[in-house]
Amino acid sequence: MANHSAPLEAKPAIPHQKSSFSAVRWGFIALLLIITVVKYMMPTSGTDISIMEIILFPIIPVLAFVHGTKRYGLKNMTLFFVLTWVVSNFFETLSIRTGFPFGNYHYTASIPRVFDVPFVIMIAYFGMGYMAWTIGHILNGQYGRKLRGIQVFLVPLMSAFIMVMWDVVMDPLTSTISQQWIWEDGGNYYGVPISNYFGWFFVVYLFMQIFALYLAKYDKKGTESFSKSYWFEPIAVYAIQSLNYLLLCFTGTGYRDIYDSMALVCVFTMVFVALHAALTVSRAHDLEAQ
Repeated sequence: MANHSAPLEAKPAIPHQKSSFSAVRWGFIALLLIITVVKYMMPTSGTDISIMEIILFPIIPVLAFVHGTKRYGLKNMTLFFVLTWVVSNFFETLSIRTGFPFGNYHYTASIPRVFDVPFVIMIAYFGMGYMAWTIGHILNGQYGRKLRGIQVFLVPLMSAFIMVMWDVVMDPLTSTISQQWIWEDGGNYYGVPISNYFGWFFVVYLFMQIFALYLAKYDKKGTESFSKSYWFEPIAVYAIQSLNYLLLCFTGTGYRDIYDSMALVCVFTMVFVALHAALTVSRAHDLEAQ
């Protein structure tokens, strides 16, 4: 008797998961954690602190560029770097000269500048901006997906909030206490004007939105899948940054109102975001555990 059974249908192909664990990148993240803890927990001189800051400074932007290049490619990450640099430098310079959009302030450090802005400021925008950008993808469930539809606007919007959370904690410590920059008119938030945070949100959202629109139109890569280890990396960096402000609560001298308040704000902003993102990645069943 003839066999009239229908042929079995082929199952749709499962996208290939890239093995994205990197001992080198995680090694640098471990170094970032160790130096951060040592900086606050070990008795050190001012010279020792300066050396540790010099070591710490390039770690986050280098991690951002290497991590992002794996996902977006060299050309797109170079564009993100240039875009971040140009937009942040333009508005920082504009605000120093006119007060818009952050407020009236000036930098005090005697280091190389681009116009009126120390070059390290633009690099910090890039490094932490990329971490916030990637966490924004995670919290929107985007991972390696190409941005489409409402996500083209939702991801940069959420990422800007995540970036500003860092400045809400960092700015009073860096300006009011360390006086790396001076708010000339003072401010109601521990010496920082409220306009600074709306300005930060505007500037960060602007360069992220431009990058999102560019990727949506011109990026030729389709959906790419990376392992959980890859997505945990920016979360770890963001969490280690929050650790700075928690440790200062225990080790800082003087300015107890600012140290304690910033640690409290940090717990309910940066720490919450890092925890939420980590749980989101750990529960993502379509990502490999590697």
